[in-house]
Amino acid sequence: MDLSETSKIFSGRVLIVALDGWTDAGSAASGAAIYIKDKLNSERLLSIDDSEYFDYLRQRPIIVLDEHGDRDFLWPSIELWAPSTKSPVTKDLELYFLIGQEPAMQWPYLRDELKEIVEDREITSVIMLGSLASEAPHNRPIKIHKNSQTASVRNAFGIERSNYDGRAGFMSVLGDALEKAGLPTISIWGQVPHYVASMPSPKAALALVNDLEIMLGFEVDHKELLTAAFEWERSVDDFVEGDEDLQGYITSLEKARDESEAEELNTDQLALEFEKYLRQNETDSDTPES
Repeated sequence: MDLSETSKIFSGRVLIVALDGWTDAGSAASGAAIYIKDKLNSERLLSIDDSEYFDYLRQRPIIVLDEHGDRDFLWPSIELWAPSTKSPVTKDLELYFLIGQEPAMQWPYLRDELKEIVEDREITSVIMLGSLASEAPHNRPIKIHKNSQTASVRNAFGIERSNYDGRAGFMSVLGDALEKAGLPTISIWGQVPHYVASMPSPKAALALVNDLEIMLGFEVDHKELLTAAFEWERSVDDFVEGDEDLQGYITSLEKARDESEAEELNTDQLALEFEKYLRQNETDSDTPES
């Protein structure tokens, strides 16, 4: 990955999109975006909670009580958050966040509304965060996968275009519209063990936070998320302790992961040896004969 090139592409006003729903296993993507947003003291610009976009039978409002015991309702919504004027990320980076629930209806209309909002804010590039249920062991590092439909992004990161062919989420619809509007876009996915994908996964959220920090060149305090990730892994250990079949399955996942990483390491080592061989032969061929 060419860090100089990526810093050029993903600088200025960068939008991070993470929506709770089909593309958010373990709430890892939305959890990562919310964690960074809170740590940066981002300021809410607007909230879209139109009933034409949400199905209240599937996405029910939540009752909340204030300090006086009076009740209120939190309705499904999508919110745009802007950088805080009090705590900017870096002088060359302004992070915006689009966070909320995946809409249930009228996707083309909401897509166009959000596209107009992004253009009005003069966003320069877009990061789509997602998490997927995967055959991955919970006690190994979370793997991150990137893909992009933007040629300049693929060249800078050394990644591929997505070859997925099937049902789409709203983030794919929105990302496609923004990319076709000329905004460089990248999708970053974290793997969540499928046997615990229905519960929040702070370990996967932490992996996404770390990846974003490296990619964009900023840092936030990890203490709370680290603690939550540690407690999550211990709780999963306790959950599987009394299930011999599940333990055996997880052992097979661990073995497959370790063998895969060993094979990747050997492949990388062979590549390094081959490059060394080519450089040595090139040097030898330049040496005059005695």
